[in-house]
Amino acid sequence: MNIGDLVFSKKIYCEGENVLYTARVDIGRITVLDRLTGYGFGIRDIETGYKDNDGTFWLASGDFDIRQYQDIPVELAVEMIKNAANTCVAVRKREET
Repeated sequence: MNIGDLVFSKKIYCEGENVLYTARVDIGRITVLDRLTGYGFGIRDIETGYKDNDGTFWLASGDFDIRQYQDIPVELAVEMIKNAANTCVAVRKREET
C-alpha cells in the first residue's frame, strides 16, 4: 500500500485556522497537521506525525507533508517521518502513576 492509497480523514479546529488529517494503517497512525504557528505572526507550518501501535510518536515539522509522496510504500513513509523527526523523536506517553 502506498501513501496515495490512504484515506486521510479531516478535522478542522481553532476556528478554521488548523486542519488535522489522519490515516490509520496496520502499523499505526499517520497524521498531517496544517497549523497556524509563530505566536501571532501568522506563519503556517505543516507537520507530519507517526504513532506506532505501542504508542511511540515521531513528529517532523518544518513544512514536512508526507502526502506529497503519493507513490511510496507506507513502510518507507514511516521511515521518512522517523528520519525527518525534529520535534518529537520516539516519545512515549508517560505512564500514569
